[in-house]
Amino acid sequence: MTEDRLARIEAQSAIADLVHGYARAVRREAYEDISKLFASTGTFEVRSGAPDRAEHVVRQRFDTPQALVAFLLEGKGRPHPVPLIHNLMIEVTGDTARANAMMVARITGTDKEVTGEYHDRFVRLDGRWLFDARIYTVFAS
Repeated sequence: MTEDRLARIEAQSAIADLVHGYARAVRREAYEDISKLFASTGTFEVRSGAPDRAEHVVRQRFDTPQALVAFLLEGKGRPHPVPLIHNLMIEVTGDTARANAMMVARITGTDKEVTGEYHDRFVRLDGRWLFDARIYTVFAS
């Protein structure tokens, strides 16, 4: 059982690094690095919703990491979020995992802030944890 616990803790640590690495790439506008954080079939979806209701509206969906990066590169140099990740909770099951985290971000060059919640799925490929899917729900102000 010690080996199982150690494997779970190592997986959780690697996944936390992945989540925070994504936030750092966005903060630094290092968008070219983001596709390396996703499985080749990884997706990213942005929704509008509320923290206490399942109803939501899909605002954007990127079916490949390359599509997400292309979109982000279009806005490079413009106001962008500076994400701060809170309350990261990770559940590992073998070579897959799920996580949930809150994100608060100031928008550079503005007085605006965005708050929302990530629901992530991960997959371990060749010993490396990657995003399989990210859903970010922006909470209405």
